[in-house]
Amino acid sequence: MADAVQQDSPLSIAADIAGILTFVVAILAAVYAHLVYLKDSDQEYFRVKTSLSWFKTESAWLGELVKAAGQRPVAEYQPEHQMYTFVMEDLVKLEQRLLELVEEIESKAGTEDELRKGIRWTLVPKNWGFITAVAVAWLPVRAKALELVRQRDALTARVSFTQMSMISS
Repeated sequence: MADAVQQDSPLSIAADIAGILTFVVAILAAVYAHLVYLKDSDQEYFRVKTSLSWFKTESAWLGELVKAAGQRPVAEYQPEHQMYTFVMEDLVKLEQRLLELVEEIESKAGTEDELRKGIRWTLVPKNWGFITAVAVAWLPVRAKALELVRQRDALTARVSFTQMSMISS
């Protein structure tokens, strides 16, 4: 009895192999998802940067509207006008924070490009081309920047509502 060696059954061996293969496939899927995310994050960053440009244009138009509405004699005392100026201040603050994030990303991307000039490998080969320094710098601030864009869109909706109420009064 002491010489008996306990052996795994063929079913147990097959289950072990299936478990190892499942683990390997899960790791490969995670790496693939990360690479696709890096590839798409560059485009996402430039969409946010483009929307920031549009936000500035829209804010300039809204500022002109506030000036025009403020020239009426009783406009300053109307609740719509007060709410409108308050929302405009929030819009400017959100745009400023978003602009600071964009500048931070571009400065990080510039320093990473300078550091990478002599390096051929980081996490992936440098010659893969679709992974840029901007995409890597975008990852840590992505959630915050997209939240600022969502807040800006919500304030734009409030401005539209206020404009409609100003028109009707």
